[in-house]
Amino acid sequence: AEPAPAAAEEPREAAVAEEPGEAPEARQEPAEAADGATEPDASPSPDADDPAATADPGTAAADEPPPPPGEEHPLASYVLRVNGVERPVTDAWIGESLLYVLRERLGLAGAKDGCSQGECGACNVQVDGRLVASCLVPAVTAAGSEVRTVEGLAEDGRPSDVQRALARCGAVQCGFCVPGMAMTVHDLLEGNPAPTELETRQALCGNLCRCSGYRGVLNAVNEVVAEREAHSAEPAEHDGDEPRIPHQAGPGSGGVNPSAFDPSTHDQAYGQDGGQA
Repeated sequence: AEPAPAAAEEPREAAVAEEPGEAPEARQEPAEAADGATEPDASPSPDADDPAATADPGTAAADEPPPPPGEEHPLASYVLRVNGVERPVTDAWIGESLLYVLRERLGLAGAKDGCSQGECGACNVQVDGRLVASCLVPAVTAAGSEVRTVEGLAEDGRPSDVQRALARCGAVQCGFCVPGMAMTVHDLLEGNPAPTELETRQALCGNLCRCSGYRGVLNAVNEVVAEREAHSAEPAEHDGDEPRIPHQAGPGSGGVNPSAFDPSTHDQAYGQDGGQA
């Protein structure tokens, strides 16, 4: 007898074939149940009650109290002596430069802000007789010092001899660098009354000019030196503060008619004016 043929193996898909009328959701329930068995226990952790651990980092940073006023930018009040006048400065940031305080707080706009790096010389002033770039000097460090700006060079409202010479010699074009030039030349002549051209050029090496150049400045320095030498050679005038002994004027002096003191020479009587009429 012939062996019975082996039963054909049903495809695997037939084992899981869906029954007629079965909903798709019913087929997904076993898979979801299997996945749920492997999920970790969602029990509360020890840090669950800690607000700091559960707070959003951005929200926590926003809730931090702001720093006290002035902590990041400390303020200071001080007094500057500028051109012989006491000028108080109140509630100023300690990082403000002397140039900024002079221009923005005290209204002295002669010094110019050309580079803010101490390279152009347009902001030059004198602090205790020393030439400095005011853009590099913290203003608070100049408290108690004598500050001299280009506004302080004038005498009785008249420009100084250096300023007049700079204008006369054509050293001024746009004018931006001239205040620093004037301060540099004053500082030079205070320490060296008769500088050579080389010494003048060396003194001006920190002052930049891109308009008129430096020939006019050199000529102005030569003129000022010549004028001061000529003035010093003149005889000194009488000092008004020197004590003097008064002298009684003799008869006939001071514009009085001499005949008033000799009545015998005429018969005309003079009044109280002594014959001046």
